[in-house]
Amino acid sequence: METLSHQFVEYIAKVAGLPAVWGTAVSRNMPQYLNQQYVLRKIIIGKRRFWGILIKDTTSFRPAAFVKHLRQLIPSDIEFDGYCLIAEGLPGYTRRRLVERQISFVVPSQQMFWPALGLAIQARRGKNELISVEVVSPATQAVLVFALTGGISNPVTPKALAARLNYTPMTMSRAFDEIESSQIGTVERKGRERLLFPESVEHLWAKALPYMRNPVRETVRIAERGLPQNMRVAAGETALAQQSMLSSPREPIYALGRKNWKKIAADIEEIPVEDEGTCLVQLWRYDPALFASAECVDPFSLYLSLIDEIDERVKIALEEMLEKFLWL
Repeated sequence: METLSHQFVEYIAKVAGLPAVWGTAVSRNMPQYLNQQYVLRKIIIGKRRFWGILIKDTTSFRPAAFVKHLRQLIPSDIEFDGYCLIAEGLPGYTRRRLVERQISFVVPSQQMFWPALGLAIQARRGKNELISVEVVSPATQAVLVFALTGGISNPVTPKALAARLNYTPMTMSRAFDEIESSQIGTVERKGRERLLFPESVEHLWAKALPYMRNPVRETVRIAERGLPQNMRVAAGETALAQQSMLSSPREPIYALGRKNWKKIAADIEEIPVEDEGTCLVQLWRYDPALFASAECVDPFSLYLSLIDEIDERVKIALEEMLEKFLWL
């Protein structure tokens, strides 16, 4: 436990640039099973006070169960600025679930997801510094997907990304601003240039996921014969069926970017109901063809497009697909 305390203090100082105080353990009248799973400590970061909830047994820890435990863990009669889970190590799957549920956590030397602390860091840096965003722009998401699919193996400039992703250098510069301010990736200045550095897929995905959105802005139904063969990029459940044991939907689903849709929209008739030979075309916020593989949309954008799907079969197939790509 003493080693963890030193690691935590050093990691917070390194990542946040703020002094941290590892307080004493707080005794609580809790059920025995909670005492066996957690230790509650007072943590001071800068001038703010947080509850540090240490996980004793990470092998049995489950984010869904923690949400139910939280009410019994945190004293309601003492005002603090929030809480943060602390652990020596957590599996990637568990960390992704914590991010999705917006649960703050720190695994020293590995990863920190702590939105409340991020706001404190931002205030400390001053009003003229970059402002964090709740959701990144489509162009910024395109940069993140490019990185997640292996497109950034060396530090890259906004100008170089602009040429690769068909955006203007100014748009890519704003994407760097969003990535840096939201602490999603590492952006550093070298001379007059700014550079975005590569990161591991698992680490980047965990940090980027809370800021990313469904890439689909609209879905239209058309006759499949009206969609040129060279524009057919499988999406939705059609794409997921290619990555899993899920059955293909009756109507094929494709994805198109704005520019390709404009090329054919004038000659296309939208069809209101499913009919013989129809297909669904998802109109995306960024060009899906940029990251397509084997005429199929990338797995990360596919996950985002289906994340709200209520069909349990789809959810299971999504998780299986993502696990495969994150652990390649």
